[in-house]
Amino acid sequence: MNIDSKYTSGPRIYLAPLADEHISRYMQLSDDPELVKTMGWRPFSPGEKERFLRVAEVLTLPYSGDGAPKTFSIVAVDGDVPIGFVTLKGVNSAGASGELGIAIMEREYRSHGYGTEAMRLALSYAFNELGLSTMGLTVFPDNHRAIKAYERVGFERKEVMEKSWRLPNGDCIDMLLMECNRTYKGNL
Repeated sequence: MNIDSKYTSGPRIYLAPLADEHISRYMQLSDDPELVKTMGWRPFSPGEKERFLRVAEVLTLPYSGDGAPKTFSIVAVDGDVPIGFVTLKGVNSAGASGELGIAIMEREYRSHGYGTEAMRLALSYAFNELGLSTMGLTVFPDNHRAIKAYERVGFERKEVMEKSWRLPNGDCIDMLLMECNRTYKGNL
């Protein structure tokens, strides 16, 4: 997937290819209790780059396709600081839909609109460049802050997928399926 800078640069962030030094930084930040709770992962140790990529690129939607995932760093323009990642994954071979995943790893950048800006850039690319009509994502139903941000860019709640995510301790919990359609104009 070749990203056009027209769709990957916003006023405060840009999307960049995921570099090894970004992954190393994100793995160091992965033990943040808020991330452990909202992402449902076991923190990463040095040398677990492949596990990090598998987790970032895991498919959670029942209609996910076979398209190769592409993960990008979200980089703050001010200071050129990598603050998180966004993944486009599960693009089905018919080109109609895909799945989006996102995490703001740097604590001080959470709740300030950086994730919303990154979502808008990723959606614009998915709809306008890839020609997709629907993007989906899953989120823990109690992650109200993320749900509010997703709704802000046009995602709507569709259904609760019961016991669809396995936590590191083996428990299975519910996930909320949300979708955003190309026709929603507020997200671009």
